[in-house]
Amino acid sequence: MLKHCHLHHERRPKLSRRVRQQIAPFAAFEFVASSIAITDIIRAKSLRRGHKIGWLLLAFVQPIGPWLYFMFGQSRD
Repeated sequence: MLKHCHLHHERRPKLSRRVRQQIAPFAAFEFVASSIAITDIIRAKSLRRGHKIGWLLLAFVQPIGPWLYFMFGQSRD
């Protein structure tokens, strides 16, 4: 049965080295933005809109979650 299931899965083509090099800075930028947003949400005493749990969940939605938090949720004390 495993052979049968395995045969139906299509293999994805591997990304070329050049494409990986082009994507890497954007991935790193999103990772840093997410890390900063999550840390800020956890440490925040209050937020402008919404609740911490909602913003934490949204921070994992790439690529827009952290940026929405910075624009609309981050407290500007």
